[in-house]
Amino acid sequence: MGWFCTGLFLLASAAAAVAAEPSADEIGSVQVYLTPDEAREQAFPQAVRFDTQVLAVPKHLLEAPTDSGFRSFADDSVAVYIARDTTNSAIGYAVIGEEIGKYRPITFLVAVDLQMRVSSVAILVYRESRGGEVRRQRFLRQYRGKDGTDPIRINRDIINITGATLSVRALNAGVRKSLLLLEAVLDRPIKVTTSPEP
Repeated sequence: MGWFCTGLFLLASAAAAVAAEPSADEIGSVQVYLTPDEAREQAFPQAVRFDTQVLAVPKHLLEAPTDSGFRSFADDSVAVYIARDTTNSAIGYAVIGEEIGKYRPITFLVAVDLQMRVSSVAILVYRESRGGEVRRQRFLRQYRGKDGTDPIRINRDIINITGATLSVRALNAGVRKSLLLLEAVLDRPIKVTTSPEP
């Protein structure tokens, strides 16, 4: 009898696993709103060029506890885009990142000014069937002026969107991580060691 119960349990577990797999409709289609170049130019319209520097993620951020609500970095380095004006002075920085919404990653850009405050956030690619309202400016404007001391959390300083909670949480995590990274690596002037982007 024991083997029969075990067999039924395994069948039920397999059926539950298949039922848990999201359908194509649940996952949604890929919506591309901006290319990386377009997003950078939109964030810094006065920039005449962008330099790219790949920076190592500091060890303390790689080892940050995920149980505190912090989402770990997927890679040990991140590309930072330095916006420059006609005098070759830095006018701000941008990071392009990805965070998982419900099923798939949301690609976004976080732009900050020289005081390490968010100047804008843009959605480049959205890959979920629901929650796409997070790409609207009336939602994204909430991030402007935020810095590493702000909570950037639902019901604290970010108003949620009904039906888009997982996407809002993903963006909150992405903005927080971008700020923490930039503050950690830009505590001293950046030397541009890579060639400028065309």
